[in-house]
Amino acid sequence: MNYRKDRYGNDISILGYGCMRFTQNAGKIDLDKAEKEIMAAYNAGVNYYDTAYVYGGSEAALGEILAKNGIR
Repeated sequence: MNYRKDRYGNDISILGYGCMRFTQNAGKIDLDKAEKEIMAAYNAGVNYYDTAYVYGGSEAALGEILAKNGIR
């Protein structure tokens, strides 16, 4: 994975993961599938995740996945 420094000197992955289109099941985010996807990206070195409150629960889902897996 390639990284760039942010203005604070932190390494940020050039490749990011967009959380707008998490798979949904019965109108809710499929957390099991989303977790597999996020963890695959994380294990590949991704540390930039794009999410927003207008993405329909993606912020809460991402937070739950990161907390469950001990990722800051």
